[in-house]
Amino acid sequence: MLIRFLRFLLGWVRFRVKGEFPERFLNQLAHNGVSVWGLRRTRDGIEASTTVRSYLKFHQFKAKNKIKTRVIDRKGLLFVARKYRLRIGFAVGVVFFVASLFLLSTFVWNIEIVGNQELSDQEVLCALEELGLKEGVKRSGLDQELLRTRLALKLDKIAWASVNIEGVKVTVNISEAKPPKKEPQEPCNLVADFDGVVTAIEVTDGTVKTAIGKTVQKGELLVSGITEFKDGAYRFGPSKGKIIALCERELTCFVPFSQTHVVRNGQVEKRRVLTVFGLNIPLYLGSVDGTYETETELKKYEKNGTYLPVILTETVFYKTEAKTVTLSTDEAEKQAEENLSELEKTTFENAEILEKTVEFRETSEGLTLTAKYKCKQNIAKTDLLLILEEK
Repeated sequence: MLIRFLRFLLGWVRFRVKGEFPERFLNQLAHNGVSVWGLRRTRDGIEASTTVRSYLKFHQFKAKNKIKTRVIDRKGLLFVARKYRLRIGFAVGVVFFVASLFLLSTFVWNIEIVGNQELSDQEVLCALEELGLKEGVKRSGLDQELLRTRLALKLDKIAWASVNIEGVKVTVNISEAKPPKKEPQEPCNLVADFDGVVTAIEVTDGTVKTAIGKTVQKGELLVSGITEFKDGAYRFGPSKGKIIALCERELTCFVPFSQTHVVRNGQVEKRRVLTVFGLNIPLYLGSVDGTYETETELKKYEKNGTYLPVILTETVFYKTEAKTVTLSTDEAEKQAEENLSELEKTTFENAEILEKTVEFRETSEGLTLTAKYKCKQNIAKTDLLLILEEK
């Protein structure tokens, strides 16, 4: 590969040898240190290749051997430059391109964040920018060890970090700290969050103050954080556990018949911004008036995780207007059922629904959906103990 590159720089020619003894001529070239390669016999003689400098030495051997040589092809940088010698603009463009490429290679093009789960890429990039690392900064001014240390100190969620500079790309590896799960240590009781009939008791800490089959009301003490010993002493601590009860719950959803929706009116405007090394260059004039919804698309050339530091951001503005619609009874019922379904997901996340009844009530203003449930769920909630010191 190196030999081919050197030949390209120096320039080489493909020539044909014709005469009485072409083999003797080629042997003399080799004996005198003239490099010849790619020999091939043809009907018209023998073809071979040599450098431009070597070909200029042929005249001292041709007369002795009564042969003739003819150049049939020219290769290399010398002939390419000669071909385009009159195209000044092209030459200047090539020089400018090479110089620009060399200059740009001294800057950071890409920053890749690896290993983050809780922290977003944007949080880490913002912290790095405050520390002096961002797309477009000179690589020579970056201290990898200092950046690594300061980043770990700046973001509490980071336990360890490394900053690796590979050409125009910087890779930041992050190991996030995993905070230990904190159990409540403050003295507390467990009280009923809803009315219900106790069906199961699963308590690990505290003194149980209820029983299976007992009907309890909201706010009633279920598990006490006060433990009394036989000698009359008391201990205050956290109560932990579950009290499963059979409960009756009710959810209500109201849907008005007259509703105002924001819809797109069909008018569309586009705005483009060119970002080079973090510098935003607007490619438009004026602003978008009124209300609108937007969709943004980033266009960049990326390959194997590396991309050019030039990003074209195209934002499409869809203009909107308020429109009032009137729902039919069927449409209102369908919307109420969808709203109820979403409400059930959060209300009964850890509950078992045993029975459900639904009732619709219609007025001139809208439709009310009332759902009644029988379910099993944990009704225990934490209630901190207030300990008053005697004076």
